[in-house]
Amino acid sequence: VILASGTFIKALRLERQAVDLIAMNDSASLALEQMAREIRTGTEFSSANSDTLNFINASAQHISYHFNVDLGIIERSENGGVPESLSALNVAVAKLAFITSGLPSNDDLSARITIALSVASRSKNLQDIFTNLQTTISPRVF
Repeated sequence: VILASGTFIKALRLERQAVDLIAMNDSASLALEQMAREIRTGTEFSSANSDTLNFINASAQHISYHFNVDLGIIERSENGGVPESLSALNVAVAKLAFITSGLPSNDDLSARITIALSVASRSKNLQDIFTNLQTTISPRVF
């Protein structure tokens, strides 16, 4: 009975860790997809540094995505307002970078924004496991 209960407890612990990793991956993918959808219909992109992207969305709002290093979250603000967390509570963002090309209108390249994201779970047993996600977006407005 002792051997069986030890095995059962270990299996439950591993299942919880797997569920945490899946939830973290889903949350990070959702945040990435939300950013990509809004960027795809945006215009007038600018990026003062690699962890911030500013643009005007399809509703003519000034949008800013920013990586808050101190809190480990992705923040989104509209029209210079108070930033709101875009990342879920179970996700610790380790890195967010916006890599831009073709933003100056005189370089004859189509605009492309690559988002590189590295996340980990906030669960104490999984903090050393990182997932790296990346996507490249081309705005629909030429």
